[in-house]
Amino acid sequence: MTAINKFACITLMATAPAAWAEDCVPSGHRAGPSVLSPDRHYEIENVICSKGTNERALVLHNVNSGVRRTLYTYTRDATVLWSPDSHYVAINDYAGSDYTNNLVYSVDQSEPPIDLQKQLDRGLPEHGREIPEADHLYMSVIKWRSGEQLEFLVWGHGGGKGFCRCYLLSLTGKVGHCQLRIPKSNPEDYCERIKK
Repeated sequence: MTAINKFACITLMATAPAAWAEDCVPSGHRAGPSVLSPDRHYEIENVICSKGTNERALVLHNVNSGVRRTLYTYTRDATVLWSPDSHYVAINDYAGSDYTNNLVYSVDQSEPPIDLQKQLDRGLPEHGREIPEADHLYMSVIKWRSGEQLEFLVWGHGGGKGFCRCYLLSLTGKVGHCQLRIPKSNPEDYCERIKK
């Protein structure tokens, strides 16, 4: 089992994002700052759910119409990055101390959510063997390159050694490498500092 497959298995057992968005009733209390889309037509509001649990929600707010729709719920920490064309939202859900969920949603719901970990696993040679086995494995969208290509960071540690990799992912499934000046002395800390 590759590191990403093992990671995906743990993630799937621990989460069910499709069901979450239906279960949260936003309380009106903020869990974090709102993020305005580049075209200024939408914002993602980061709110606390009213169930009395630790759940929080990322709510898509159409600034022009006032309509709000719960996009995603989470429990620990999540970040959002808008695509330059405001058509997509990348979500980094830091769901546990040793795993993340990374999804891309289309604002108009014309496409199903894209699981970036699965995109990476399918696009890597020999099913992800270039990612080392890891006790702790983290992933994060750090930047959109265009409306359909993003920089995706993978880092962690295993066997006493840290690592950091940067990939270019297209929403159509193509995978390439991006160039980062990652220090050899402590690559895991470097990636932790630049994650979004």
